[in-house]
Amino acid sequence: MEHADLTSRDEVRPAEDGYDAIIVGGGVVGCAVARELAADRDVLLVERGQIAAGATALAAGEITMSPSYTDESAVADHANEFFREYDGTGEFSFTERPSFELVPPDREGEARRRVERLSDEGVRVAFLNADEAERRHPRFDLSAFAGAVRHEETGFVDPYTFAVTLAEDAEARGATVATDTEVTGLRTAGGRVAGVETEAGDFDAPLVVVAAGWRTERFLREHVRLPVRPYRTQCVVLDPEAALGAEFPMGWVPGEHVYFRPERNGDLLVGGWSFAEDDPEAASEREDEAFRDHVADLVPSFLREFDRARFVNGWAGVDGATPDTRPIVDAPDDAPEGLVVATGFHGRGVMTAPVAASAVRELVGGAAAPFPLTPFALDRFESRSPDFEFFSISAGD
Repeated sequence: MEHADLTSRDEVRPAEDGYDAIIVGGGVVGCAVARELAADRDVLLVERGQIAAGATALAAGEITMSPSYTDESAVADHANEFFREYDGTGEFSFTERPSFELVPPDREGEARRRVERLSDEGVRVAFLNADEAERRHPRFDLSAFAGAVRHEETGFVDPYTFAVTLAEDAEARGATVATDTEVTGLRTAGGRVAGVETEAGDFDAPLVVVAAGWRTERFLREHVRLPVRPYRTQCVVLDPEAALGAEFPMGWVPGEHVYFRPERNGDLLVGGWSFAEDDPEAASEREDEAFRDHVADLVPSFLREFDRARFVNGWAGVDGATPDTRPIVDAPDDAPEGLVVATGFHGRGVMTAPVAASAVRELVGGAAAPFPLTPFALDRFESRSPDFEFFSISAGD
């Protein structure tokens, strides 16, 4: 897949009059923010490597905002609307599929009560007994389950294509994208942001948005404390004995640290097995043997024609986590004026990118976002320590 060449370090030069805003980090969130702000600002996006080369490229690409934000439906609605409208932009496509949360017998009562409550609140969700779920999707073998919770308004994307399309859109709106350019420091003067220091020189701007994934906490430690810690998550792809059909859903298995979604060629992507990572720079980018073994044992227990599935490939990546699993998108009161942080997406950066972009727009004085920003405020945490107990969303609990 070909995309337009993005600016390299050798080509970018400090602007004579500076920039209106600098975005640090060329992952999917940084690219979404750059695109949003470039509509009416002179924007510089700076990435230490290549666009979408870090956690974004290693993401599963699931869009499950509706089940993730049942308590903040406006957040989910905004994201879902964006993906539907952005579908078909350049090479980007959004594939809508329902998600099935498999329900063990000992969780049936809780699942039914939750479905009833969410349905009363207008969430598109339903409980299907095992026979009904298998009738709709015969590849399921739910003999060990009471049924499944069917979540509507979910789907998946290719994360790399999504991020690159956002970056190209940002450039089309006038943004400068500088790759292979590491930001080495935040410049401040008189209690406010003055720009950034990079290997290519200093760049001036009264506004800096740091969207550097798990590195954000360490990069800003001298300026503002953030409860963000790195964690490692994994994916493998399986080629089943017979390709999955075009309508096969996504889903997850509570308590097993596993979620799954179909690939467009009929393979199955399985992700999860997420744990806190104390040495993220040295973390392996290969999936663990223990995860491969877990997937090999688990998947045939709920999907037919996977007993002899072929292992296609696997990988692992590092993301940033917060104590409550939701990101921090804020302009903290105790930080230098003009600093905005967008970090701690806890494995949901791809799906939350359009939400983060609209939130940043409001934080810097632009149009109000169509959802409250309080779920993403830094002051929701009593402690700013990054040394907190990690909770894995892939556990499915």
